[in-house]
Amino acid sequence: MDNKIIEAILIADRIMGDYLAVQKHEEVLICVDPETDVRMTNAMAAAAQKYGKDYVVVMIPIRDKTTATTIPKTLEKAMEGCDVYVGMTRASGASVYNRKMKELLIEKKIRESSMVLRDIDNYIKGGALADYNAIYEEGKRLADIWRGKKAFSLTTPAGTHLTADMNIMEPIIECGIAREPGQSMAFSDGEVSLGPVEGTMNGVLVIDGPLCYYGLPQKPIKLKIRNGRVSEILDGDPRIIKELESLFATVENSDNIAEIGIGLNPTSLFNGDFEEEKKARGTVHLALGNGIYYGQTIDSQVHIDVVLYSPTVTFDDQLIVKDGKVIVLD
Repeated sequence: MDNKIIEAILIADRIMGDYLAVQKHEEVLICVDPETDVRMTNAMAAAAQKYGKDYVVVMIPIRDKTTATTIPKTLEKAMEGCDVYVGMTRASGASVYNRKMKELLIEKKIRESSMVLRDIDNYIKGGALADYNAIYEEGKRLADIWRGKKAFSLTTPAGTHLTADMNIMEPIIECGIAREPGQSMAFSDGEVSLGPVEGTMNGVLVIDGPLCYYGLPQKPIKLKIRNGRVSEILDGDPRIIKELESLFATVENSDNIAEIGIGLNPTSLFNGDFEEEKKARGTVHLALGNGIYYGQTIDSQVHIDVVLYSPTVTFDDQLIVKDGKVIVLD
């Protein structure tokens, strides 16, 4: 007997009934790919049927890391007809990192939950077990502090030293709750994020945590950042360097710095899984590639999160995170 399905059913009920607050008049669209764990899909569909008016599960082809933000036009049309969208593609983030999704959120025609690139353990362990009402309140506090700030700086013990201007978009609260149109959540969850102004990030980025698609580096990846782009790969794990060289050479705008995110989840695990670790309290993650979701105009077929450990972060010289502690909220 597969006991994980029992836990999955309980979690799905909590997500649909509480965190997404699906109502009897609402339709839910669930997007999966052939690698999605069917236990997760079925649990979410059953919960959608319990709380909502109707649900549809749509499967799209697997997108690899070079086409990770592209979706079929048919799916874009389906998004326009639903009230709640749940992205559960396992192979890529295709179902949430795209222009149509951002447009619908801005217009407050939809709310969404990103559960992409996750296995069932992301869904039932670690960060999934947090008190999301408490994390959401902290996310709102951090967004209030972040709002309107213009200058960002980041350092880490591994050698990261970056500065950037921050765009004026509303900070994105992804803290496990999206009960109103226009809101976003993920699961597991716990972060506030924003994009840097295009072309303004400069310095050195040393990635000592896991990277989306590539895993935990055996040796930290050291990148030179100039005018918002990776201008040079300086050092690091040869396997990942080879992958990044190929990516930057073949995928347009994959070298763009698209996102700055601060993790808030106290129960997230440090297990080498970037989706789990980027939500962990006190980590920072940046992203390469597509910045549409984060207030930029730069489009790309990839969005690749990278996790940094023990960061120190300032906004306009106000200390926000120090050595991996979110002191502004303590």
